[in-house]
Amino acid sequence: MRKSHDNALVQDLILSCTGGGVSSETAQKAVRALCRYYGGQMVYIPAKKDNGTSAGNLSGVLVDAAGECDAKIILGKIMALYGNMQIYFPMERTAFRKIIALEIYERYGNDGSSMNDLAREYNISFTLAYNLWKVGLHEKLKPSMPYLPFLEMAKSNNPC
Repeated sequence: MRKSHDNALVQDLILSCTGGGVSSETAQKAVRALCRYYGGQMVYIPAKKDNGTSAGNLSGVLVDAAGECDAKIILGKIMALYGNMQIYFPMERTAFRKIIALEIYERYGNDGSSMNDLAREYNISFTLAYNLWKVGLHEKLKPSMPYLPFLEMAKSNNPC
């Protein structure tokens, strides 16, 4: 798949998971965690079975990223939209390239992180980490996108 399709899927996932008490920032964290865990793989999304192996794995990743209550809402939305299908989760470093670049730019030197540490943390090469730092610098000077892909559509008024 081309990068534009990867980004379109990620943006659709974030948008579809937002609302119903789930903020766009939480949805982004959840989708980013799915890309980190399943990146580069086709994953079967069950339609309704919440206690199956696939749903259990998805739920575990989402709970770690978004918390118990938000993960249940997000998993329900993903299962409703993509149930009985296999979808491709792109690698986190390609789908969230500019956001990772901004994170590397903010953290390098400011919190004591070296470029080697950041490269190891994001599972990228030193050269790519340095290039992403330069992209982050450029994004800080001339932003080409909002830091979160979507404006806040729902406040965190979660009933759970």
